[in-house]
Amino acid sequence: MSGRTPLEILIVTGPLGAGKTTVVNRLLKAEVAAGRRVAVLINEFGAISVDGTLVDAERPELAGVENLINGCVCCSLRDDVIATLKAWCDQPEGQRPERVVLETTGLADPTDLLDLEQEPALAGRLRLTGLLTVISCLAPVDHLRTKPLLHRQAALASLIHLSKVDLDPSAAVAWEGELRSTFKHIPLVPTRQGLAPEGSPDPWLGDVRPLPEGWQAAGGTSFAEARSLTLHWDHPVDPAALEALLLAPPAEGELLRAKGVCAFAGWAVRNDGSDRWAFQLADGRLEISPLPPMADGSAAPRAAVVIGTGLDALHWKKALRNLERPAEGQRRKVMLDR
Repeated sequence: MSGRTPLEILIVTGPLGAGKTTVVNRLLKAEVAAGRRVAVLINEFGAISVDGTLVDAERPELAGVENLINGCVCCSLRDDVIATLKAWCDQPEGQRPERVVLETTGLADPTDLLDLEQEPALAGRLRLTGLLTVISCLAPVDHLRTKPLLHRQAALASLIHLSKVDLDPSAAVAWEGELRSTFKHIPLVPTRQGLAPEGSPDPWLGDVRPLPEGWQAAGGTSFAEARSLTLHWDHPVDPAALEALLLAPPAEGELLRAKGVCAFAGWAVRNDGSDRWAFQLADGRLEISPLPPMADGSAAPRAAVVIGTGLDALHWKKALRNLERPAEGQRRKVMLDR
C-alpha cells in the first residue's frame, strides 16, 4: 500500500434532526462538482435508511454509498464501519474514493471514531480531516448543558455548523452566544438550508483534536433509552392526518425524531415522474420535500421511522397504519393488539 494517497474522512455528527443529511448532500455536491471521487457512509438508528435514500436520490454519481442501520455507529457497528472503509481503501487507484463523508446517527457519541487511523486494517490508509458538528438553533439552548451527548458532540468538533438560523434569528443569536462562550477555540458558522456563507472554514481542513484524557465513548444513556420503530406503507397516506399525528404531543413518552418516505393521497405525480415525498420531524417542526426517482428510475420504498423514549410501539404502528388511504377496492393491513 506504500505510496498510495490516504483516503480522507470527514465525520459529520450532531443531534437528531439537526440537519446533518442536508449538510452531507451539499458537501457531496461540492466534491462531485470539484471532480473528486467521493463516497458517503451513513449510519441510522432504525430498520431502514431514510437518510441513505435521500442521499442516493440526490447524488447517484457518488463513488460509493453505504448504509449501516439499526445501531450506534460508535459501538455495535464499528466493525462494519471498518470493513466498509477497508473495502474502499482496497479498490484500485482511479476507482477508489478520494474522500468519504461519514454521517453518524444523532444518537451516536463520536469519540470512538477518532482512532480509526490507528485501526490495524486502516493504518496508513486513511486520514481523519475533520469532525463537523451540526446543531439546530431550533432546539432549546439549555440542551448544551442538560444533554451530555450534545455537549460532547460539540466539544469534539473541529467546526460547528449552527443550522436553520433563518427560521428563528433570535434563537440563533442565543445559540451562537452560548456556543462561542463555551467553545472559544472551535470555529462556528451559522448556516441556512445547510449552506455556509462564502468564505467559511472548509470542513475538510479541520484538525481533529486528540481525545481528552479520561474520556471514553458514552455509557449509552441517550442511545440505550431510545427506541425506534419502522412501518412500511402499502398505500398513500393522508397528509393532514400525518401532520396532526407527528405534531401532537404523544400520550406516552417523548418523540425525538420522525422521518420517512410516502406518497400523499390526492396529490398528483410531479413533473419528475415521482409521487414520493420525504418528511422529517425535528425540533417540533415538520418538513416535507419532493423526492425524485432513484438512480435506477424506481420509486423509493414508502416507510416511516419513529424514534423516541417511552413510546407505545403498538399505538404508534396502529396510528401510522391508520394514515393510509387505499384506493377504492383495496384494503389496508390491520394491526392486531399484541
